[in-house]
Amino acid sequence: MKKLSLLTGIMLMFFLTSCRDIVNSVLDALPPFDVPFSTNLDLPFASVSTTTYTRTPEIPMNIDLNAKIKENNPNFSINNLKSVKLNTLSLDYVSSQLGNKLDVIKNAKIYVKAPNQTERLIAYAYDNTNPNTITFTLTDEEIIEYFRTSQNSLIIEIMASKVTADQIKMKMNSGFKIKVQL
Repeated sequence: MKKLSLLTGIMLMFFLTSCRDIVNSVLDALPPFDVPFSTNLDLPFASVSTTTYTRTPEIPMNIDLNAKIKENNPNFSINNLKSVKLNTLSLDYVSSQLGNKLDVIKNAKIYVKAPNQTERLIAYAYDNTNPNTITFTLTDEEIIEYFRTSQNSLIIEIMASKVTADQIKMKMNSGFKIKVQL
């Protein structure tokens, strides 16, 4: 009988300890959240070739994830960052000087850049024919190291569908999925 009581006591203690660990881990977790980034781009568009890519100047994002994390929960910081992935990206036509629309862009690639990091491809669009919106395919790359600093930017590479020159204004809409935990 003593062995049964001892065994029951040990099992009960193990069960209660496990439950406490599970509850603590749930309470410590901050649900994943989105950090949006939108900007208007005024891109000089000059294409003399339809077979090579032209790079745009860097587009500074300067997303301060530490501040965004603290907005969601002041107990967390950039030190608790576990994952950053791009989860949405599109370019929307706003206007142009000579009437060209986004269908002059045949292919586009988006790279993320940060100090002491190599540029990384995070999205691409091939064979675009839509004049108003370019929706990108995402690479599902883990880009956490690019957001440990607020000095992050994007670079766009564009291949034209026809030889042309124009000044195109577009709006970039993007969102990053952030995961944080203790």
